[in-house]
Amino acid sequence: MTPLLNATNSLKNVEAKVVVYDKKIKFLDQLKITHNSDIFIGMHGAGLTHLLFLPDWAAVFELYNCDDVHCYYDLSRLRGVKYWTWKKEELVIPEKEGIHPTLGTPHKKFTNYSFDVTEFIRIVKQMIEYVRRHPQFVEEQRKLRRQIKAEL
Repeated sequence: MTPLLNATNSLKNVEAKVVVYDKKIKFLDQLKITHNSDIFIGMHGAGLTHLLFLPDWAAVFELYNCDDVHCYYDLSRLRGVKYWTWKKEELVIPEKEGIHPTLGTPHKKFTNYSFDVTEFIRIVKQMIEYVRRHPQFVEEQRKLRRQIKAEL
């Protein structure tokens, strides 16, 4: 994850961080973190359900949908946030074939992957552009600037 995180943080006016939603973070704090995220990136899995708590202008990037194409696309659509997923499968590199814990057979959802950094950043830049042009984001930025001026 470090190469992707470093590449993202090298973009102008972008702050990216890795958050592990587990029992160490209170659920209310998880919701606050999510609600204050403009772009939400994650692997296919239950953690992506946090997209329900994103702001209206947010964008979701399901890094790899593991051939379950509609799951988080549909949830994003129902929530009203923009969805992206990895399209160029040849740029997704499985590290080792994952084995389903119950079935004992190979399964994409239990495999670790590496991703092409250039392609990742290309997609993230599209998402940044989408968020920055979203009318609700623009309005919230105006409100924030007015609030900051009023406090000075």
